[in-house]
Amino acid sequence: MNLPSLGLQVVYSHVAWGMVLAACGVGLLSWKRPFPTKLAAAWLLLAWVLCALPGAASPAYWLSLVFSHPSGLLVACCTLTVWMNASREGGYRVLPPGLALVLVGAGAVLYLDSWGWLSFGLYTHGFGPAAALAGVLVGAAAVVAVARGPHRAVAMAALLAWLLFALLRLPTGNAWDALLDPMLWLWALFSLLARARSHRSKRRDLLTA
Repeated sequence: MNLPSLGLQVVYSHVAWGMVLAACGVGLLSWKRPFPTKLAAAWLLLAWVLCALPGAASPAYWLSLVFSHPSGLLVACCTLTVWMNASREGGYRVLPPGLALVLVGAGAVLYLDSWGWLSFGLYTHGFGPAAALAGVLVGAAAVVAVARGPHRAVAMAALLAWLLFALLRLPTGNAWDALLDPMLWLWALFSLLARARSHRSKRRDLLTA
């Protein structure tokens, strides 16, 4: 079992939670209008400074107690959100449907297994040889999506998250934690619900037109 060093995990936690907080702030403040680039950079810097505070003074301390470390994929998607909002292209408030569906399905099975409702031992396999095979599949799918898919940015995020795990074993040394965490799972779930609500509204409008 190859685990990242504790010091590397601490640094990752502060930087990663800073990016997540920055994305949440930028997403909320840009809901009605574009977010200026300089203001986005200032907000990101503020989030990192706050997360760099020592001990319980840091938001990263409390977030880590509740959620442990954010997955590399969550951090990558949050980075895209900050960057795209600052570029006036709009961020990922709703994840692409294919990615959201995969995350919700995989997360549901993993969490049911972790709670004892199933007995596959999926999380422990994230430390073993099965993780290497999964990495090859994820990497290949991400490369194909980057080259040919309509959501190249998100595919690149998945590829970068897996590379972070493959090279540095972050965030925990477990393959599941590189691509999934509770906050990302909730984001994916609400993305599917938002799309379903949008489709229902459009269908109702067509029927009443």
